[in-house]
Amino acid sequence: MAARTTVTCAGRRFAGIDRGTVGPALLVLALALLLSVVLPWIDSRTPYHDQVHKGDVAELADGITLVPTSGWQLATGALVGHTRSPVGSTAATELVDGSVDLYVQAAPFAGTSAALLTRVNEINARLQHARGRAAATTRRYAVTTHQGVVGVAEDFVGLTRQGSVVAFVFKPREPSTTSQGPPSREGVEVVVSGPRGSISRRRDDIVAMIRSIRAAA
Repeated sequence: MAARTTVTCAGRRFAGIDRGTVGPALLVLALALLLSVVLPWIDSRTPYHDQVHKGDVAELADGITLVPTSGWQLATGALVGHTRSPVGSTAATELVDGSVDLYVQAAPFAGTSAALLTRVNEINARLQHARGRAAATTRRYAVTTHQGVVGVAEDFVGLTRQGSVVAFVFKPREPSTTSQGPPSREGVEVVVSGPRGSISRRRDDIVAMIRSIRAAA
C-alpha cells in the first residue's frame, strides 16, 4: 500500500511540481492578469458615448450650471434639458477628454471658498495618506467666473498626474414665498487632473469651463 502511494504521488509530479496545483495556479494568474492589465487597457480605450456638443450646458446642482467644451465626454452628470430627473443641491459631474478628467462636486456649504478648499484638502490628505500618494501643491490664488464670483484655487503635482483644485461658494437664489427657512449657500469643488502634457494642451478648455460656472439669478 505504501509503495502504491509513492508511485501515484511520483506520477503526479514533474520537476518537483505537483501537477494537481498547476491548473488552479494558472487560473489565479490569468485572473490577476485580467484585473491588472486587460481590463484597465480596455477601459482606457473605451470611448464615452455622451459627447458634449456646442450649446450643451451641464447642470452641476439645482441652479448651478457649467458650459462644457464641445468634444469632451460627459461621464457623469446631467445636461440641461436632457434629463427627466431633477438635479438636487448635492450632485456630481464628470467631464473627460482623453486622459484628462474634470470632476465637479456640488453640495450645500455655509462657509467661504477658502474654508471649502481647506476642507477639501483635509479630506484629500486622508485619502492620499491611505493610498500612499504624495503631491506637492502651490500657493492659493483667486479664480473669478464670468459671473463675477471669486473662488480659491491651488495647483498640485504628483508622481504621475498634475492638476488643480478650485472651490467656489455661490450665494443662494432669492427664496420663494413658499420656502421655509433661509436658503443655504452652494459649495462647488472642481478637481482637474491628468498627465502633464495632456493638461497643458487642454488648459484653455479647462479655464473656460471653470470660468463658465454660474448660479441662476
